[in-house]
Amino acid sequence: MEGSGRGGWKPYAVKVAVLAGVYYGAAKLGLNLAFTSPSVTAIWAPTGIALAAVLLWGYRVWPGVALGALLANAWTGVPFFAVLGITVGNTLEALAGAYLLRELADFRASLERVRDVIALAILGGVVSTTISASIGATSLLLGNEIASEDFGSVWRTWWLGDMGGDLVVAPALLVAATHWPYRRAPGRLLEAAALAVAALGVSAFVFSQDTPLIFILFPLGVWAALRFLQPGTVVGILLVASLAIPLTENDSGPFSGQSPDDRLLLAQGFLGIASVTMLVMAAVITERRRAEEEVESIAGTLQKSLLPSHLPVIPGIETAVDFRAAGKNHLVGGDFYDLFQREDESWTVIVGDVVGKGATAAATTGLARYTLRAAAVQESQPSRILGLLNDAIRRQSPDQSCTAACGRIDLTPADGARVTFSVGGHPLPLVLPAGGWVDQVGQPGTLLGVLPDPELADHTADLAPGDALVLYTDGLTDAYAPGRIVKRAGLVAALESCAGRSATEIASGIQESVLGERTEPRDDIVLLVLRVQERPGGANPR
Repeated sequence: MEGSGRGGWKPYAVKVAVLAGVYYGAAKLGLNLAFTSPSVTAIWAPTGIALAAVLLWGYRVWPGVALGALLANAWTGVPFFAVLGITVGNTLEALAGAYLLRELADFRASLERVRDVIALAILGGVVSTTISASIGATSLLLGNEIASEDFGSVWRTWWLGDMGGDLVVAPALLVAATHWPYRRAPGRLLEAAALAVAALGVSAFVFSQDTPLIFILFPLGVWAALRFLQPGTVVGILLVASLAIPLTENDSGPFSGQSPDDRLLLAQGFLGIASVTMLVMAAVITERRRAEEEVESIAGTLQKSLLPSHLPVIPGIETAVDFRAAGKNHLVGGDFYDLFQREDESWTVIVGDVVGKGATAAATTGLARYTLRAAAVQESQPSRILGLLNDAIRRQSPDQSCTAACGRIDLTPADGARVTFSVGGHPLPLVLPAGGWVDQVGQPGTLLGVLPDPELADHTADLAPGDALVLYTDGLTDAYAPGRIVKRAGLVAALESCAGRSATEIASGIQESVLGERTEPRDDIVLLVLRVQERPGGANPR
């Protein structure tokens, strides 16, 4: 059994005593509103208290429910055997409700799933409450406390009163216990205070007018569910109930003119329906947020798998890279880069851009990156490497296309480097000499994945110590499109202002000049800078 042998008997005894005391206090308040019979009331919070306690603390706390129910009904003047029957019914009701929720619905007390709210409403609010209503009403009938012709109305009042406890009080206790410290909601304290004041003010107005104006409370419920999720919803319902029940009991508000039990049942029914409705809304929002977070996490993991975890160290060459994904965090981009060493000790550098975004683009990005790595093992010429990628895309992703710049880097004995590039529809790599004018390497070539025989050629450039090679995707120049597109002259001017700086300083300087303070680019951005290190003492032959 739950809790047996864990923590000793004292904590268990405290739980039973607390439950019995709270149950008894709530029962006495509810019995003050008993009109048909001293033991039958349209407002019965103890049902919700008992159900929440058994769900949170386990079946073993049932003596607390039984003791609270026994003490509460012992002073109502009904025969003792009827009191015992009522006690048994109330206890079985809580145990049955908890059992049905746990075993049939895999219930979670946080109420963050729609299925949990629906299960609480049906299995707890509708099904389990029939036990207490049936046993209790029968006990009163056998004790001659009610006439046989009143059995139906007594049963209905009992059942609906218990249902209200399960739909209003139980959710409040479950959410209070499972959502601490209430930091997950997007709303803030000042907004919560404003919502509470509005809920009390509007409730006071609605339930002091005979005109049916209940509908104006629902926007506040939507506000609570959207901004404060489950905690805001249950607190809002309790605030409304704190005014709706006493005002309705005094024959005020939209339910006035009915018998005392009927108007309280109507108020209780409204509160129960409102509670379930807003809890469902809060659960939908919570499930959506959780799904978005899960997708975002998966997208982030997938995005990282499509990029190198770090840039390798090339002797004599500084490296710096900046990658920025565009759009929402759950949208995987198509920009990629890679840098790796070949068996002949040369290096291959790649920057590419798959057309589109999302899962399809991510699949093509993975195909492109790993095809290029495999092709670099077979081929030394960048144009042939890109040709193999073109064939792979046409064969495996015929509806996709890709731009790419593929380069081979050979270190030279003069502490420089020779780069050979082939470009397929991609922005041309730029060379920034230590003290000269920016130049570009290669010719644009043909977009990959479109034609069976794309136009691809190899072009060579020499880098001296202090020179830098800059590769990028069009997201860098199109960050402000369509309002402003950075033309080549603007990019060259930004690059020339960084002459003589380190690779990291060049990358940050270009970002500052081209992007400014824009933190969310319109398209993915890859900016890769390779700079030949200068000799100590400044003796760098040209």
